[in-house]
Amino acid sequence: MTETLWLLIVIGGPLLLGGAIAYGLLTRRERSTGEAVAQRHAIRRNYEDKTDEPTVEAGEGTPATRSLRAEQERALGEEELDEGLEDTFPASDPVSVTSSTTTGAPRRKQVEPQ
Repeated sequence: MTETLWLLIVIGGPLLLGGAIAYGLLTRRERSTGEAVAQRHAIRRNYEDKTDEPTVEAGEGTPATRSLRAEQERALGEEELDEGLEDTFPASDPVSVTSSTTTGAPRRKQVEPQ
């Protein structure tokens, strides 16, 4: 019984595979000239037509798109901070993400005695 099964596998497998390849080669056909032209025209039209692109304003969109934009903005801020740290590596003070400003009136110039 085992010998018959192996004989079937060893002979039947390649025959089945050869039959599948022959069927694929025989049923394959070339596109006609009209089909090829229509395909090239459709591809060109798809690349040239930019009206299909969605235009979403900053406050609009689904929650997923808003979340994606927020994540991209956070990543951009982290990239800028990393770049600033790399640019000022041997410095004594680390780069600050926020800008610091002083409040209050401007300093008065001292008048020098004459």
